[in-house]
Amino acid sequence: MEAGIWLVETRMKPSPKLTMKLSIALLLMLCLVVAPLGAQEIYKVVDADGNVTYTDEKPTDNATPMDLPEISVVGEDVEEPPLAVAETDLEREALGFRITSPEHGQDVLAMDNTLTVNMASNITLPEAARIVVFINEEAQPPVSSLQATFEDLDTGEHTLRAELQTATGRVLGSTDPVSFRLHSIVREQRAER
Repeated sequence: MEAGIWLVETRMKPSPKLTMKLSIALLLMLCLVVAPLGAQEIYKVVDADGNVTYTDEKPTDNATPMDLPEISVVGEDVEEPPLAVAETDLEREALGFRITSPEHGQDVLAMDNTLTVNMASNITLPEAARIVVFINEEAQPPVSSLQATFEDLDTGEHTLRAELQTATGRVLGSTDPVSFRLHSIVREQRAER
C-alpha cells in the first residue's frame, strides 16, 4: 500500500524543471498579450494656419493614426559615426575654425543693435554640422552657415565664441573668444546733435 501512495504522490507533484518551464511559458504568453496594449497611436493634426501638432488623442472620428517606424533604443556606449574631429593641436590648426568679424577689441557700430558674426574654416563644413554661437557665454540657436545675425543686443562690452558641433552636440572645434564693444548708430547720431 505504501508503494501505491508513493506513485500517486509523485504523479501529482510536477518536477521543479517542469514547473519552471511552465512558469516561463505563462510569462511569455502574458507578455505577448500585454505588449500591444502599451502601444499608442499617434495622430498628425494640421490646423487652418498650417501649424502641425502631433497627439495621442484621436482628433476626429475618421482620423487614422500615423505609420511610425519602430523605435530603436541606442545605449550611451554606442559611438557616433566618425567625422573629421580635431584631436591634436595640429589638426585644430588645419580645421582653422575662427571668428573673422567682429575682431577682438573692435568697436562695432550697429543699426538697431543688430550684430552680424562672420566665421571661417579651412575645410568645407559637413552638412550635418552645426555652429553654436555663444554671446556672453549664452548659447544662441544653432546655425548651419559661417554667418549669423543677432538682433536686439545691449550696447556695451560683449564676448563672443563659437563651436562647430555634430548634430548630436559633440564639439568638433571651437573658436578663440573675441571681446568687442557694441555701439548703436542711432545713439551715436543723437549724441552728435
